[in-house]
Amino acid sequence: MVEWTIACASRARRCALRMMDSPVRNNCRAAHRCEARPETGDISMSFLVEQPRELFPEDALDGLDTTAKDFKLENAQALMWMSQLAYETAHEGKVNDILKAWGMTRLAFGSNDPVTGLPAKSACFVVAEGHGATIVSFSGTDPLKINDWIKDFTLAPEPNVLHLGFTTAIDAVWPIVEAAIKRRTEQPLFFTGHSMGAALALLGAERALNRASITPTAVYTFGSPRTGGLDFFNSYATLGDKTFRLVHGHDIVATVPPSANGNFRHVGRLLHCGSGERFAGLTPAPSDQNQPDLDIGFLAANGFANVAAVIGEIKALRQTGLIASVGARLLGPPTNALPSIVRDHIPTSYFQALSIPLE
Repeated sequence: MVEWTIACASRARRCALRMMDSPVRNNCRAAHRCEARPETGDISMSFLVEQPRELFPEDALDGLDTTAKDFKLENAQALMWMSQLAYETAHEGKVNDILKAWGMTRLAFGSNDPVTGLPAKSACFVVAEGHGATIVSFSGTDPLKINDWIKDFTLAPEPNVLHLGFTTAIDAVWPIVEAAIKRRTEQPLFFTGHSMGAALALLGAERALNRASITPTAVYTFGSPRTGGLDFFNSYATLGDKTFRLVHGHDIVATVPPSANGNFRHVGRLLHCGSGERFAGLTPAPSDQNQPDLDIGFLAANGFANVAAVIGEIKALRQTGLIASVGARLLGPPTNALPSIVRDHIPTSYFQALSIPLE
């Protein structure tokens, strides 16, 4: 997460906030003519989202079917691997090596570091082509830092504020992504991402359609939050039936912002499997549904009075340093220390639910 230092021109006050685009920061800027600038900090991901090079199989994308008109498990598996690759953008050589092994050609790349020169609040992404398709994948949020933006979702007073948070991230990279998909080989185009990367994939797909006049073939998201309000839902309608929104178990990110908080809407067709279960055999729901919602009863049964209590637990785990210091690659004792609503969200849980072995 980036710390935004806001220096008020009026010298009435100085603010330091740690959050995705915040209404407090916007109000400060409006009232005091603030200049906001990102202070780059630790941009590295924990083991919960990065994977060792040897876990990326050479045949990861071989099952991609570019002619499929409906949900296909093999496509979800291939695009989950591309979503995972977007988490590795801090290691450009690693990304290039994996793409080469997959028979893919890199068209565009973005990482929050001095190498690419992108702002620290912009999106990390990979655009590549091969196997008869062009794929745009966006990186999500490290679960060990998830408390920051879940809190902001919970407190956001109106959908447009949340939407601004995501558009701030994608605005910085969209010209690069748009140029890449415009110069791609004429072939099917897919968007994908996990967590916040899923929300960015939805925004990217909508922009491809409505700004670049390019219709994506399909969009596959994993653990996506509600991305915007009714305006975005309506502007996305053309892509609703070709967007597949996969949710595993009690994944908290898929429940925020709460549907009761304003008019936040999911887009796309939901496939929701139980915790520790599989997506195989599921049929996508209609694209007008807005589930899942946060299960307060489940929180209480697991010892949490509310989302704030979950956030407190994650903060406590981060402060111990125990989880961050363990280099685990599979579900096990380190990840079991996470609350289940966060553990169900991590990429490894989605690989498992997609019947993809990580070994």
